[in-house]
Amino acid sequence: MINFRIFLARRIGKRLERKARIHRRDLRDHLRSEIGRIRELEVRSRGLRLYAAWTASADVVQTRAEDWYPAALRQADAEIESNAPLAA
Repeated sequence: MINFRIFLARRIGKRLERKARIHRRDLRDHLRSEIGRIRELEVRSRGLRLYAAWTASADVVQTRAEDWYPAALRQADAEIESNAPLAA
């Protein structure tokens, strides 16, 4: 009779240990996924804050890429003409 009680206690103990291990593993996986989501949101919010600060600053001139080249050529021509030596 005592051997049977020991057998039952060991069996119940193993089952409880297995359930606890499964729950710990599920909790660990859940925490990892939550931390991953939190990191993604932190990176996204940091990027948006930087973008908002960049666009809100007064010295930022927003141009399109296709406008840049002609504007740069005009500016370079103006600089060359202003630095040209005067004819004597």
